[in-house]
Amino acid sequence: MTESADLLQIADQFAQDLVANNIAGLMPMFTPVGIGQAMALQAQPDSAEGSDEYEIEDQGGNLLHITFRGDDGNGTIFTQWVEVEGAWKVDGIGRVE
Repeated sequence: MTESADLLQIADQFAQDLVANNIAGLMPMFTPVGIGQAMALQAQPDSAEGSDEYEIEDQGGNLLHITFRGDDGNGTIFTQWVEVEGAWKVDGIGRVE
């Protein structure tokens, strides 16, 4: 399995946890920098919660865009990933305008 495939699998679980609002599953997925950005993002209106589906697009350089779709519309976030002690972690997250 390639590094990119591993990252996409991890990102898929991350997106599922976002949709399900699974905080326990999400917390270990972040670096300290990423968790601060995630908390700021969570404070903004419009979240992945309530989405019916999502799509992950690899932008290269460990940057992924995740587009969530639901009855209330679509929204896209970016996630910048880094490898920390053999595990992929979100080191940057924000909205794609």
